[in-house]
Amino acid sequence: MHAPLQLKTDYINVLLDMATERTRDRGSRVYEIETGLSLRDIRLLRAIGGSPGITMGQLVQACAIEKTLVSKLISALVQRQLVQRQIGSEDARQIHMYLTQAGIDLVLQAEPIGQEMEARFLDCLSASEVDTLRRILNKIIDAEAGSRDVFEFLLAQLRESKSSESSTPPSGTPRKK
Repeated sequence: MHAPLQLKTDYINVLLDMATERTRDRGSRVYEIETGLSLRDIRLLRAIGGSPGITMGQLVQACAIEKTLVSKLISALVQRQLVQRQIGSEDARQIHMYLTQAGIDLVLQAEPIGQEMEARFLDCLSASEVDTLRRILNKIIDAEAGSRDVFEFLLAQLRESKSSESSTPPSGTPRKK
């Protein structure tokens, strides 16, 4: 057995994950009872409703949900006749999504529920703190988007470095041919 390690446990991304997971679980349970849809379904409907004609790639970016899961969820929403897909007129590879009237009605039903739940989740903060939190989170999101190309470049360099390290034998060990 060892003594407890002195490690940082309050990383911002860990705290955000904890807050997100706890509020997402509660929100999804309420939405499922009230609308028959999950929080992710509602998120997709909101994004489509706010940007009629949005493509799958844009939807993945807007909702921060994995592409394969978005595809699966959209297929289910199409089957439920809440979303309509339309092949792009300029590029047949692009599929544009629109809400049906039933989808519009459902997302409008969910909107006051979402506003009420958010208010309850954040009632421990002042209005000024909520504004500051929202501004800071948007700043972090924008900074990540703005640095994505540099990050991918550095990540590729790191992989390359690790790959060359693993292919180099320890000193004094002859290389097999």
